[in-house]
Order: sequence, then C-alpha cells, then structure tokens
Amino acid sequence: MSTPQLLEVLYTRKVTFSDSELLRYREFAEQVVRTVLQEVQIHRRDGDPVIETEPIGTGSSFEGVKVKPELEFDFMVPIQTNVQQIVFCDTDPHVPSRFGIVKTQQKSQLQSKSTWKKDEDFETKFCTDARGYGFLLSADKIRKWFQSLSDRTLSALEKHFPGSTFRFQQHDPARNLLVIKDGKELNIDIVPAIAYGNAFLVAKQCSSEINLPNEATWRLSFSTSERAFFEKMKRVLPCNSCHLKCLQILKYLRENDDQLRPSSHFTHGLRSYYLKTALFHLVMESSPQAWAAGCLEQRLREMIKYLIDRLGEGNIPHIFLGNERHLVNPQWRLDVPVKFFHHTEANLLEYVSKTTMEQARLRLVQIRDNLDGILHQHLQ
Repeated sequence: MSTPQLLEVLYTRKVTFSDSELLRYREFAEQVVRTVLQEVQIHRRDGDPVIETEPIGTGSSFEGVKVKPELEFDFMVPIQTNVQQIVFCDTDPHVPSRFGIVKTQQKSQLQSKSTWKKDEDFETKFCTDARGYGFLLSADKIRKWFQSLSDRTLSALEKHFPGSTFRFQQHDPARNLLVIKDGKELNIDIVPAIAYGNAFLVAKQCSSEINLPNEATWRLSFSTSERAFFEKMKRVLPCNSCHLKCLQILKYLRENDDQLRPSSHFTHGLRSYYLKTALFHLVMESSPQAWAAGCLEQRLREMIKYLIDRLGEGNIPHIFLGNERHLVNPQWRLDVPVKFFHHTEANLLEYVSKTTMEQARLRLVQIRDNLDGILHQHLQ
C-alpha cells in the first residue's frame, strides 16, 4: 500500500471513534456532570464560592479529535467568589507565565462577614496569605473543597444512573470520576475555574520554584477559544479537509509509540497539547487549500517537521499568549482578551528538560524517515 493508503487504513481501524459512539458517551458524561453540580449545591455552605450548574466541555472529545480507545471527557466548572483583582505576568514579573493570581476582597470590603462552622472565615478556608499581596485565592484549597463536595454525590449518581458504577479519584488539577457504563470505562475530569473574559483560570498551581506561594497560582486556560478555533477551521478550510485526521493520526502515533519503544520520549515527554498547537500554527501560516483532503501525507509530514524544528530550538510558542500576529490579523483572535497578545511570548517547552526534548526530537526524525514502516507496525 502507498503511504496515503496506509494512513487511511490506520485512521479507520485504529484512530477514530464513530460519531454516534462518541456522541452517545459524551452526552452521558454531560448528564453525569450536571447531576454532580446540582448535588453539590446541597452541600455548599452560605459564603462558599458559587458553583455554576452548567459545565463547559473542553478538550479533544469536544473538539472532534478524540483518539481511540480511551473515553475521556474534560469539563471546567466556573465558580464565582470574592475576586478583587486578577494579576498576570504583564503587570507583575513575579507571576509565572501562563498563570495568574487572584486577589480577594478583604472582610472590611464586604458588606457582611461570612459565618462558618467552627468559626472558619473565608480567608482561612480558601486563601493563602502572601506577603505584600494580602490574601490570594488558593488553587489548592479550592480544589480540595470542590473534591470534598463532589465525593458526597456518589449515592445520588448511583440513584440517577442505575446500572452504572461511579468512583472518584484525584487527577490534578481535576476531580476524576471513573464510570463503568455498559461494560465501558469512562474517565470524566472536572476542574474548578474562574472566568476572565473569554479565558479561564483553572485550579492547577505552578510547580516550579517562584517568589509566590505556589498554591496561589492558577493556570491560564484558553480551552473555549481553542474549541472555537476548531469550529472556525471547519468554516475556513475546504470541505472534507484533512486537518482533523492529520492531528488525530499524529496523536495516535504519540500515544502508542511506547508500544513500539517502551521508553519513548515522544509518548512520555511530549504532551498532546503540543501537537494541537503545531496544527494551529500551521493552519494560520498556510493557505486553506493546503489542507484539502488529498494533502494528508504532506500535512502530517509538515507537522512532524514543525515539531522536530521546534524541539531543536527548545521553543513551541503558545498559540495566544504573546502571539502578536493576532494583533495584525484578527481572523483567529476568537474573542481572546487582547491583553494576552501583548504578553511576553510563552514557550510551552519552558519546563521540559533538554534531554527529553532531544530524545523526542530524535524519535520524531526516525518516524519521519520510516513513516511507512511505523504505520505497518501499528497495523500488525
């Protein structure tokens, strides 16, 4: 078989879900999360952050690029609380790139003081005291609080969905709900988030050494804008374009490369998010016709080359943060707050070791040079 034929066979046999199968489980996951959010309202105390009851689906299952076999569904849950100011690295160099800190209103600024069991106050329960900053909302405390509320919903879930089994486990920063339905295992991740325009801060703290309490940092997420990016590609690119198929095949190769090479740095060292970012950059830089249905092999090789080159440079630029191209060409701006385009360019590989980058780069070179052989191995 030719390379295009091999790619089509791999895609059909190994990579993609049927639309009906994925939709059925995605709708079930949405019903489950809505039930969780309705039930946590019962256990939430007056003065706690307000938890919205409508979740926001994010990630590959909602972008049309989910790859077999795992049924994974990611959700953000917006919360509302006493936010005074959200600060990013553009105004405070101590705040790490791709993160923010949330300053909260002090008691004297609130109309009334919340009353807690055992006299706990808001600052003790949800904040950390940072010198020079006052009280900052703690991503760690919010995560644990949401976790404790979610744990109390299990009996309600079993009542609402007879025949399915449910178990919570922690999968930072999300609360992971493991569900068995009709013999299939579903992984549902639920993470609290604070809205900032059309962006969000999710309750995942920076793990690097910084001049702030790590628990006070919240990771920036542009998940809704990334989902909108996929929706816009559908309108801008040719009918039956190969962009989704290209990303899904490359994701499959990454996720399964450790089956061919157990120590693969392509699998274990690079996140799937880097591949999506590569696609976004290449779509913005090329003409729509470059993604026509018959161009799958060329575009796949181009994505692999992009990653090889960027790993060699040690820099994969964030699609939005510091990307000034959006200021010149608003086509792909997608309602992202303009201030983020003025940030210092964010590098997704900032905390990836040089050894990991080099080993992943060399493995991608091998895949590029022996693509047919790699595809044959996956089809065996």
